[in-house]
Amino acid sequence: MSLNSEDMKEPVPSLWVAFFGCYLTALSMTLLYLLVRLWPGHVPLKSDYSGVTLIPGLGEVQVWNETRYLLIVAITGALGGFIHLATSFADYLGNRQFVSSWKWWYILRPFIGSALAMIVYFAARGGLVAGSTGAESLSPYGIAALAGLAGMFSKQGADKLREVFENLFRTEKPPRADPLRAQPPDPLKPAS
Repeated sequence: MSLNSEDMKEPVPSLWVAFFGCYLTALSMTLLYLLVRLWPGHVPLKSDYSGVTLIPGLGEVQVWNETRYLLIVAITGALGGFIHLATSFADYLGNRQFVSSWKWWYILRPFIGSALAMIVYFAARGGLVAGSTGAESLSPYGIAALAGLAGMFSKQGADKLREVFENLFRTEKPPRADPLRAQPPDPLKPAS
């Protein structure tokens, strides 16, 4: 199935817009709820693991502090992606430019934000924080800020990570003269 330019400009049905608005509201509340539930009660953390009650009445789950921080990073990255998509959704809907071809972009944005936040967190922990220090020495506020910004600006973050990766692993290919073809004259070299 190919999409022509008319398919790309098809407005989103109002039922889908209403459903998506409800999805955004539920997503926001869920992410905020999980973030509050996972947030450490005191900083610095006292032991290697602590209890977390995600759903009251179902008991407490013991979670390693490193795992707690990974979950906080994933949730705040998704929250950053949510901020980006909710702002974009409101802008395009308000300007009557919200079209069907962008549906999947809006659905996937929190997941992209979450995944990129994890990669940024790993890069920061691997290069900016000594490997011997554990989660007890980290600030959950700094981690959440980094993850949220990575999720919110995932396009720019992915572009920057691509640029860093390309610079770190750049391969230079020396020019090769093909003996079977005549080389064009060098315009900077005087004619003899």
